[in-house]
Amino acid sequence: MSTEDEFSLFDIVDLPDGEREIVLHLARNGPADGPTLAQATSLDLPVIQSALAKLVEQGRVRLSASGQAEVVLGRRRSRTTLPVQLWHALSATDRLYSQRDIATLRTAVPILQFARARLVQFADHGPGHALRVKSFASQLGYIMGLSPTEQQLLRAGALFHDVGNAVDRARHNVISQETVERLAKDGELPFSPKEAELIGILCLWHRREYDPSRVDELGGETIRTGLMASILRVADAMDIDHRRSDYTERFAHVLRMFYAHSLPYWTSLEEILGLRIRCTPEVQVQVFTLGQLKDNIQIAMLRGDLDSTPLDWTIKEIAVSEGLGDDVSRLTRSRKQKRPALLVFPFEPHSLIMGALSRAHLTADGHDVELLCYPDTAGGSSWLWGQVMPETGAQAYDRLVVIGDRPDPRITRQLLATTGRWQATGARVSLLNRHEANWSRLPALLQVGVELILGGDWAYFWGDAIQRTDLAWGRIAALCTRDPTQSTVGLTDEERAVTQGLLKVVYDASSRPASDTEGWAALARPILDRIQADDRAYFSDQAGDFDSYAQTSERAHVEGRVLWYDQAPSPFPYAYHWILEKAIEYHGRSPERGIHFNVPYAMATWRDGDDVELLAISHWREEEAIPIRLLYPSDLGPSPVGNESTIQVRLPADQSEIVIRALVDACREV
Repeated sequence: MSTEDEFSLFDIVDLPDGEREIVLHLARNGPADGPTLAQATSLDLPVIQSALAKLVEQGRVRLSASGQAEVVLGRRRSRTTLPVQLWHALSATDRLYSQRDIATLRTAVPILQFARARLVQFADHGPGHALRVKSFASQLGYIMGLSPTEQQLLRAGALFHDVGNAVDRARHNVISQETVERLAKDGELPFSPKEAELIGILCLWHRREYDPSRVDELGGETIRTGLMASILRVADAMDIDHRRSDYTERFAHVLRMFYAHSLPYWTSLEEILGLRIRCTPEVQVQVFTLGQLKDNIQIAMLRGDLDSTPLDWTIKEIAVSEGLGDDVSRLTRSRKQKRPALLVFPFEPHSLIMGALSRAHLTADGHDVELLCYPDTAGGSSWLWGQVMPETGAQAYDRLVVIGDRPDPRITRQLLATTGRWQATGARVSLLNRHEANWSRLPALLQVGVELILGGDWAYFWGDAIQRTDLAWGRIAALCTRDPTQSTVGLTDEERAVTQGLLKVVYDASSRPASDTEGWAALARPILDRIQADDRAYFSDQAGDFDSYAQTSERAHVEGRVLWYDQAPSPFPYAYHWILEKAIEYHGRSPERGIHFNVPYAMATWRDGDDVELLAISHWREEEAIPIRLLYPSDLGPSPVGNESTIQVRLPADQSEIVIRALVDACREV
């Protein structure tokens, strides 16, 4: 019997009397051996043993090595699923940008690019750093229950906190404050004088002394300025991993030659492999390190910045081991056998990687892991939380882990009710979701004790007994999403090949879509198995055929700095992004500092019924051009989904021509 055919308590009425009594006892009281069941049911031991044998054969009970019987409850049947329709934006993380965010970042990016060039001997203080700080600050702000107004001010402070480095490093926080107020006064930032004052205070207070208890009023709303400053201080201090030491070895040689006194600072960055946030609901900043560290400068500064605030968060250093890199046995399995864990995720590249890593850690923690996999569709989350999870027998499981469900505000009430039902059975619930539109639920989830994981695109897997191979696959996942905050220095040919090979395998499987959850789980299992086994060679071998998805017979026309396909460029919607990226690369780079493509933007538009679909990208490695998300005219059309360098939106026919023309013109003008 497959896990998808497992029965629920509603099916018990169909069982013979003896088997029914056994199942009811196990469901109510947990695992038990034969003598215990005989005593509890007043049945003879041979009758118990015969009934158990039948239940085991039917897949309704499992026996442990010690003879303990445990009931197997679960989904009553394999759920019919929605047809496959991978999103045209691939698996780009959905990040929210208001009109004010866009105006702020468009103004800040050129200043930050100049500051980065000026402070070349320092760690990254450019746009990448600002985006990472904004992401951490947003996550922490949602955790702390900031209001929408407070979130807006905090995000602006995060984006502008370092612009003063363009003038003077020592006084950069003061200059950042003055710059915000001046730009707002001149009409270059969309903030009132009071708003600019508060944003300026956040910029000023991200360093040195500040008042964490300060409260202001804005339009009749209480603004916790001191709390926002505390969050920004910690978010800024959290950007301390290897991504900020993004220089090639030749450049590093120059640093060693002329800035030898700064080498411990650079080494301390390279010793940190990543940071993420774990809430239980206590907030814990997890710092993954290259082995056991002593006297790491960056971690000491992070602890100092956190200690300077009233926030009662903790920092946990987690030494990353090398691991054997062969199979799941590299993780030590817990001797204590637990009830199964249900692992839920959509069938798309990022979530498949996170699912594989999570399954390995759950197995090591003593769980048998059952998969609930479903296609990555626009209606997938509504279907998952509205139909499937309410009918899933929570009594069978010790833990529920849900990865990467797409944002849908309509399901929040059902999601909270379902997680509450699981917790009422004693199951622990963990949600790992990288899409920002889902983060507004965080305070409500934390209030009821749901475990949450937040961080960069590499970080959304369960477990913290981390191996180097886990982080290597996390980087592959971020390459699949084209996360523009990820450093590309040191990007290897193997990583490119593994990424393309994984995409090819996923696309091949998606061309033969399953009709139910068991079918999708069957498609996912061999992919998860190879990721868990760290079989990068297998995926590299598949990369040669990836071009069959990234090729097109359609011709794009060029308008200034934009490549435009005015019809669907391929029969494979999930490959459109890669066709656009390849087209940008085909037109080459400019002989300028950094990575600067001759044609940095590409877009495709096509009719879909009465509407027009738009997919637009700026190359994720582009260092000079304004990211495409900041150029989209949200005042003229619906808000798109996607990250900074990838957007996708469905446009009503009467709006499409105006919106598309405005986007093309914006790309040509910057």
